[in-house]
Amino acid sequence: MLAALIPAAGLSSRMGRYKPLLPLGHSSMIGTVIDLFKTAGIDEVIVVTGHNHDRLAQVVDAAGAHPLFNPDYASGMFSSIRTGVAALLSGIDGFFLLPADTPAIRPATLRLIRKRFEDAEDALIVPAFNNETGHPPLIPARLIPSITGADPDANLRQILFSDPNRIIQLPVHDRGILMDADTPEGYDQIKQKYERLEIPDEAECRSVIDNELSDAPAIRAHLEQVCDTALRLARNLHSCGFNFDIDLIRAAALLHDIKRKEKHHAKVGSRFLQQLGFLKIAEITAVHMDLNPGPELDETQIVFLADKLCRGDQLELDYPGRFHEKAKQLPHAEKEIVKRLETAQHIHARIEAAVGRSLGEILE
Repeated sequence: MLAALIPAAGLSSRMGRYKPLLPLGHSSMIGTVIDLFKTAGIDEVIVVTGHNHDRLAQVVDAAGAHPLFNPDYASGMFSSIRTGVAALLSGIDGFFLLPADTPAIRPATLRLIRKRFEDAEDALIVPAFNNETGHPPLIPARLIPSITGADPDANLRQILFSDPNRIIQLPVHDRGILMDADTPEGYDQIKQKYERLEIPDEAECRSVIDNELSDAPAIRAHLEQVCDTALRLARNLHSCGFNFDIDLIRAAALLHDIKRKEKHHAKVGSRFLQQLGFLKIAEITAVHMDLNPGPELDETQIVFLADKLCRGDQLELDYPGRFHEKAKQLPHAEKEIVKRLETAQHIHARIEAAVGRSLGEILE
């Protein structure tokens, strides 16, 4: 069994406003962090309070977590961590440690950390984005006595990293592990990130590509070309009144072939992206090979056509010839290939009608 410990006892002096109760999404920052763990399947959640205990405890209770007052909170965060660790249930295997001001993390990221912990030999799991470590570490129960028995002036990092051979740095594609709301500027960035959790930003997309396709330059070049083509289509349509989600199109175009080396790569890629918490991108990836387009142009159709317009890293406007040639080469798949061509031509015609120019003019 795992638990979660959330230190939330500080004064929020750098922020100038009380951080745990600042609004975030449909809740508060502390409510969002508690819900993050609940969604990831962690039911035992302790929030260590101090400053503004009475106000915070009510919110923590209502969110289904346990408020725990640290009377010595003014001495620093380590004091609150020791207080919280001492209250953890006996028999747990380990616990997540996440400050209350780091809420823009995907539940899927916690699940990946948890899975790695379960496969490890009682190791400390530390997530990292582009080789920079962040929150939350998953701390094995063997370190609890070292924390509770430490001198009040001790350094938590020294305790956690005391045995380098039992530390696993886990690469994750979640930039939220590095983001905190320690300042007003940080809070604004957290709010923007939280609103788009299901859509990876460009840095996260490139982190996935670097990890999955480090040895596949041809696929990487294709992804770049599809992305450039899709964005040009979307921006031209935007000037005609279409309000597409550019971030969604960019991410879907960059990641649609992330499992291109595998059989049934669209389905495999979609499942992989779901596991990362990129739910909207997973939906587009699942149908980027075979799409039944809806009545209105949307982001999925833009990515579908952009993919069909790109042969490797080259834009190919005369794509029908390529499809007919492929159908001849693969007679057993002729029906599916022709259907893809017809879908691409249907979207192609819609775009030209909407913009009032040929596709060649749009993409010149």
